[in-house]
Amino acid sequence: MAARRLLVVVLASAFVLAACKRGGDDAQSSSSGGVDAGSFDKSALLRAFGQCALDTYREFETGAVELDASAARAVTEATPAARDAARESWKKSIDAWQRAELFGFGPTALPTFPGGKDLRDPIYAWPLVNRCLIEQQLFDKTYERPELATALVNTRGLAAAEYLLFYEGTDNACQPTATLNSGGGWAALGADEIGKRKVAYARAIAADTLTRSHDLVAAWDPARGNFIATLASSGPGQVFVSQQMAFNSVSNAFFYVDDFVKNMKVGKPSGFNVGSCAAPPCLADVESPWAHRSKEHLKNNLIGFERLLRGCAADGSGLGWDDLLTAVGDAPLAKKLVDALAVSRGLLDALKQPTFEDDLAKAPAGVKALYDSLRVIVVLLKTEFISVLDLELPKRVEGDND
Repeated sequence: MAARRLLVVVLASAFVLAACKRGGDDAQSSSSGGVDAGSFDKSALLRAFGQCALDTYREFETGAVELDASAARAVTEATPAARDAARESWKKSIDAWQRAELFGFGPTALPTFPGGKDLRDPIYAWPLVNRCLIEQQLFDKTYERPELATALVNTRGLAAAEYLLFYEGTDNACQPTATLNSGGGWAALGADEIGKRKVAYARAIAADTLTRSHDLVAAWDPARGNFIATLASSGPGQVFVSQQMAFNSVSNAFFYVDDFVKNMKVGKPSGFNVGSCAAPPCLADVESPWAHRSKEHLKNNLIGFERLLRGCAADGSGLGWDDLLTAVGDAPLAKKLVDALAVSRGLLDALKQPTFEDDLAKAPAGVKALYDSLRVIVVLLKTEFISVLDLELPKRVEGDND
């Protein structure tokens, strides 16, 4: 009930606020606006965002090192225990990456965005995952050749590795007319060979992911690419021509909680979103269909969100968006966001079924409460947050009615 009351209050307040700001193209905006924060050091906040991104990517790099080593052992030892160890390493890696998903500014962004180098999708391209294409490459042994590094992103990265490490079936998702099926080639492989190839393919992905984790850390590291300094610096000829443009980039990434978390990870599989399957729950749309870690992904996404909101330290200390809101005179909004986040995390923890698929099928009321609590956060972001800080609403979420 508390979450519902908070939703009603937030929705009502949205109608009396000024219309949401709508800027130009997210990648090209160079607004030099912003709000007066008094003596608050905005550059220090941008450096804190950058350092938090680097720290989070270093967590992921540590997981990628472990995944690479365990996947290599799974190939050489070829035992169920070695494969299970690789699975556990994948879980550690994906947990760290799900926290990093909220830091989609700078090098992980698309090249059309400031500082973007498209470093995200080769590591984790979800929702771009295509099981049939993965199986075609499994059949062709593409993973043994250099072209794996330039293959379609929906056939590599951590999402593809999930299928390869966790799905034990010997069927494939391709049409009967597909080459691997029409000639009987897939069926001729047999269960043992398919299992061996899955582990070998996963090992190739782990090696590629490790390389990309190094590249990502290097891009942010002050001793190398130093994107921390790039984010905190602005002016003519710089990546960010204004400080407000840098804040908009971080804000755009912050909205991952809307289009990915609320809409795609909760709203779509639950059937609460327009365009969901015809007969919800839409179990085929969960994020983690083979490892069944969709709830863990959500929990780590909200940890990443909290790092940007409150600060990167484990206790929430350090600079975050809440400090800027306080500096411009809206500490109450900072508190509302912190409180709304706590509600969402509590409702997520309250989903006690073994998997998110089970929650969707057996505890739909709990999932709906979670979805509504996420709407509270999103409405606060789309109305008060962007208005108070003179930010621009990302184009990708403008048409989403909350």
